[in-house]
Amino acid sequence: MENQRLNNLETELQCFSTITLAEMDEVSLMNRTDTKFVFDVGLLPTVLNAAHPFYKSLEISGKRFSNYKTDYFDTNNFHMFTAHQNGKQNRYKIRYREYVGSNLSFLEVKFKNNKGKTLKSRIKSWVDFNRIKETDAIFLESKTPFSVNQLEHVLTNEFSRVTLVSKTDKERLTIDFSLQFSKENTSKRLSNLVIAEVKQEKVNRNSKVMQVLKECGIRQASFSKYASGATLLNPQLKYNQFKSNMLYLNKIHKDYGVIWNR
Repeated sequence: MENQRLNNLETELQCFSTITLAEMDEVSLMNRTDTKFVFDVGLLPTVLNAAHPFYKSLEISGKRFSNYKTDYFDTNNFHMFTAHQNGKQNRYKIRYREYVGSNLSFLEVKFKNNKGKTLKSRIKSWVDFNRIKETDAIFLESKTPFSVNQLEHVLTNEFSRVTLVSKTDKERLTIDFSLQFSKENTSKRLSNLVIAEVKQEKVNRNSKVMQVLKECGIRQASFSKYASGATLLNPQLKYNQFKSNMLYLNKIHKDYGVIWNR
């Protein structure tokens, strides 16, 4: 069923005019405001059809969606996860993100400040589960308060992404689906979940995509892939802040059985 869904998605995206990776550099938005929306994959064709007149679709090597693999690092007591769970501002995420099939991978630091802005810094690098390379260590210690000796690999997240770029505004919409989280011999697959993220220099709720999502009955939601994956894979972690998200995952995956059972 998922393969058929991907084929249908590729067909639907062919209706969009295209934008290249080089052209998209003009809206890289490394210092930005992110607004997230979470919904059932069954609504995705309706969202794409409504957005079609106003957005271009990123195309890479003839494909309209790309596969991503993300490896997250945290301390052994999940300091960064706990900061998010406790609602702390000025918090960090550390990850290696591979653009599968493109021979591109980056070490990235995401910092969310107390004004709600997300600042992202990155360098080209590939994950090494055994150690953090010296050049990566220098980068991390210049961008975060953490020593590399404190950090360890805690989970892997894989997903597919569609990227839409506004024809008129400095704005992008990323649509993530087919999410899977794994750690050692444990994994959780979220086949019915879509995470859409509107990326802007500052929040503009009159943007076309904001209007599209509202018209589809989709409301803004706080949803972190890292925090959700860590909650799903680590029963010992405190989860109060993320309980509503976990219950929503159970609701939209009811045909597949219980995703989260704490």
